[in-house]
Amino acid sequence: MIRQKRIESSSPSFAVSILTWDDETGDGERIEYDADGNAVRRAVVRRFPRERWEGDVVGEMTWFDADDRELGRTPVLLGRSPL
Repeated sequence: MIRQKRIESSSPSFAVSILTWDDETGDGERIEYDADGNAVRRAVVRRFPRERWEGDVVGEMTWFDADDRELGRTPVLLGRSPL
């Protein structure tokens, strides 16, 4: 099942984030918007197949800026919500 959640923020870097994720795969996306509704950055979460898990690392989150340039990658850890 695909789910979506809207979170308002008081952060100076973004006003609203929209989270979308797939319950079955664990894959998801987070898009952060400024107060004017412009996308500031986004994160794509990808869960690895179980045979590729290494310790607590079960996936990867990749961050992109508003121009879709990659900003960085962080591991997704078992039992922790990446979004």
